[in-house]
Amino acid sequence: MTRTDKIIRFIEERFLIEFGADVTPQSDLFKDGIVDSFGYIQLMSFLEQEFSLDIKSEEFLLDVPATLEALDKFVAERTESQGDAPCAE
Repeated sequence: MTRTDKIIRFIEERFLIEFGADVTPQSDLFKDGIVDSFGYIQLMSFLEQEFSLDIKSEEFLLDVPATLEALDKFVAERTESQGDAPCAE
């Protein structure tokens, strides 16, 4: 399972949505009402645990990754040195 697949699976299971025609990797999860502030904290906690990241609160509060693409890029930039799988399309 790729990094992207893991993020998709978490979002779909936690927020009861399915990526497809209505929700795409470019969909703004906040504007579309999928994730609220509490859900965002859960999502960041998942990313920290799943990918062994140390995310400082300033990092995810100042520049909020609100799409699947942005979340995947956020994780990729922090796991680059670990050689994690590339972003799946």
